[in-house]
Amino acid sequence: MRAAAIEAATELFGTAGYRGATFKDVAAKLGMTAAGLTYYFPDKDALLAAVLQERDRPALVAETAIPPSPSRADITDHVMRILAENIEHPGLAELHCVLSAEATSAEHPAHEHFRDRYRKARELLTDAFEVAIARGEIRPSIPPRTLATLLLGVLDGVQLQWLLDPQEVDMQATVHTFVSDLLAPPESP
Repeated sequence: MRAAAIEAATELFGTAGYRGATFKDVAAKLGMTAAGLTYYFPDKDALLAAVLQERDRPALVAETAIPPSPSRADITDHVMRILAENIEHPGLAELHCVLSAEATSAEHPAHEHFRDRYRKARELLTDAFEVAIARGEIRPSIPPRTLATLLLGVLDGVQLQWLLDPQEVDMQATVHTFVSDLLAPPESP
């Protein structure tokens, strides 16, 4: 029942947002009372924490898939694997978009989670870009941390457009084109 509650909350938070869905809504979706749901989760914040942990599980596996000294191709492959995961699980992509937007408020219970998640992603990508630049595989004209921030912004922005209009927005092709240009090798002398 715990897994079913996480699944129901994932769906409701993804469509109505954390603020728009109530603990009672999740319980009703499961055919139980809110009091019954407290057997598994003491409150809505605890349920949100479980949803975020479950949502992050595939992403954490993908993050660790970057080799310690990544090449330009490794970085591109990593980004494309994350996109493939999001395409395979559009509900989780939608959940990420809704909750991350809501979590920009410092009072939101997921604020620290998303802030820390983006910091970790920026650090991971910054480190990868530093290695690729040092190898001469990526132009050094943009600082690695800026590259990381740009890439994360594009990923979120294109994903949002894809969720709004999947027939018109080819998320993989768009991001691949951007990454290929952003991470282009230095010009030959």
